[in-house]
Amino acid sequence: MKLRFKLTIFAIILGMLMIPAYFILQTYGIFQKQTVLSDYALAVDVKGKSYEAWPLINSFAAMDKQEDNRQFYYRIDMSHIQYLFNLAYREYEVKPGGDNPYLEGTVNYEHTDHAYVQTEKKYENANDFRTVLNLYDQDGQVIYSYDNTGKGDKLLVQSIIHQGMSRTSGSGSEAARDPYINITALFRDKLNIDVKLNVDEEHKVVTIRMNKSEAR
Repeated sequence: MKLRFKLTIFAIILGMLMIPAYFILQTYGIFQKQTVLSDYALAVDVKGKSYEAWPLINSFAAMDKQEDNRQFYYRIDMSHIQYLFNLAYREYEVKPGGDNPYLEGTVNYEHTDHAYVQTEKKYENANDFRTVLNLYDQDGQVIYSYDNTGKGDKLLVQSIIHQGMSRTSGSGSEAARDPYINITALFRDKLNIDVKLNVDEEHKVVTIRMNKSEAR
């Protein structure tokens, strides 16, 4: 009886310790398949050379941890996603030089008449509406719509934790989750563009390479 009582107490104490441990591990994204690229410089491949991708932001980008068939993700609720379409359609110029010895220069995105990302209000009645983010191709056709809930949609948008980050709300502190769209899948299926990533762990650079998909 005494042994059973001691084991019960031990199990209770262990369970109490596991709760904060689980939260800490979750906050660092241990249990998810993706990682946010805040520890890397984000670059663009142009003719085999890496150029700074700014104003695309590393902390709004993510990739699969597994190297095989690695997917690239970006925050769908951020307007910067427009620049990924500029890259896909080669609406940019490169500017060699700069002070970063690990990059060849910067990318200057062209100002075009194409608005690849637009926000739309969908009214339920005269008072209530929901916000929808629409993504467009170069022909002005909607290629994806997302109800801006801040969560995944069980399709191309996933809720990804920014490792090491937490947010405080009325109910306490929780891991920082944000909606990221799978750019690799979206561009492959809708724009016929292959998106590949080259990860240079030594120099902490992730380079985005976009090319027309080969005929299937």
